[in-house]
Amino acid sequence: MNRLHFVFAFVIALVTPHVALAQAKVSRDVSNETVEKVLQGIGLKFTKAPPKDKDAALLYFEFTRSDLPVRLKNYGKDLWIETTVDKKLRLDDVNRWNADAKFSRLVLIENKDSTTLSLEAQLDCTGGVTEAAIRQFVNRFDEETKKFAKFVK
Repeated sequence: MNRLHFVFAFVIALVTPHVALAQAKVSRDVSNETVEKVLQGIGLKFTKAPPKDKDAALLYFEFTRSDLPVRLKNYGKDLWIETTVDKKLRLDDVNRWNADAKFSRLVLIENKDSTTLSLEAQLDCTGGVTEAAIRQFVNRFDEETKKFAKFVK
């Protein structure tokens, strides 16, 4: 019986630290203050801007990564991050990016007088998100931006 108690105590000891780590605050609606805190924690220098036109975003956070302008849009229930480049690219190349990319998508936007590439990612927060998840979302997009900067050269 003592052996069974020992095994039970050992299992509890292994599980307890993981339970304590998993108790980070989970939000289903991300505030601008939370986004600002995460970006500051990463060490990003950013500016805040009001949404443009009829965009329903609460606020834009703008910064530069890999010499490209990046905009993080906070919609409260989801976060949208993007970088855009005015450049022509064949649709085959856009499709190649999207076939290889795991955490982003590349959108080709053709207007009458210009062509824009938009590298984008979204984080759905309605199921719950932590500051650590938001930090990972931004850091992951930073990695995608580095690859994208090389891709469009």
